[in-house]
Amino acid sequence: MVKRKLTSEDIFSLVDLYNSGLSSWAIARRFDTCHSNILHHLEKLNVERRDRSSAAKEGVKAGRIIIKKHKIPENLKLNENLSYILGVIAGDGCVSYNTDFRRYQICLAAIDKDFVDKFREVLSNFFKINPTNEFRKSKVKNWSDQYWTRLCSKEACSFINSFGDFKGDIWRVPDAIKNSNFKIKCLFLKGFFDSEGEVDKKSGRVGATSMNLEGLMEVGDLLSDLKIRFTIIKRKDLRPNTSQKYVLRIHDKASIKLFYELIGFTINRKQNILKAMFPRDRDRLVL
Repeated sequence: MVKRKLTSEDIFSLVDLYNSGLSSWAIARRFDTCHSNILHHLEKLNVERRDRSSAAKEGVKAGRIIIKKHKIPENLKLNENLSYILGVIAGDGCVSYNTDFRRYQICLAAIDKDFVDKFREVLSNFFKINPTNEFRKSKVKNWSDQYWTRLCSKEACSFINSFGDFKGDIWRVPDAIKNSNFKIKCLFLKGFFDSEGEVDKKSGRVGATSMNLEGLMEVGDLLSDLKIRFTIIKRKDLRPNTSQKYVLRIHDKASIKLFYELIGFTINRKQNILKAMFPRDRDRLVL
């Protein structure tokens, strides 16, 4: 509903106001009218609308939009927290670095709240910035609800990207992880298996699935450093338009026990299955 009818003088001033950098929303507030009314008149006047990126730049220039820059601590270096972060990003996590939309975020979405909570905690501990804590109910039938966390910082994203490209089909284990100590390697593997890992209760084996064969082989190299044996096989998928996937499997009991003692899962539903395989052993996980 229109709050106030625009006069002819008001309507003719819209072009200059919009071209001066004012947003359509700001113009609507100035004339105490509805936003849809302003859009209607701008369309009738053949005014070309700005895209989202241009509108954001104009908003910043005019002071309507204030960009809050999240500074990260100086002299950050590889430690156990960062190792876990990199492992998750090689799996289900992601780094979004979009200069066009000024969108810089490290994020994770998963159905397991304990996993997302852990990732949020580790992000906060390392970068000293508070990530978001979100819950998104599925709008699609038979799809699970998800928990989300996002850390929005250009500096943090640049820092993560300095360790390599973590896109789904080309990521590699960073050299800093390969050349690190025993505990750092375990934490990277924990983050990766929290993302991509699974425990088969019937067969009694641990696995991880990825479409990135080279990256998965490098994960295998880390496992070998820990004396954990594995195999990698192709997974057949007869569905159309699906990428080839590969499965890393740990299936001999000695190696699974080492995985349990040195790596394990943050996700309780996975860890409980693994723990049930060794009822007499104490839990000696790294984290």
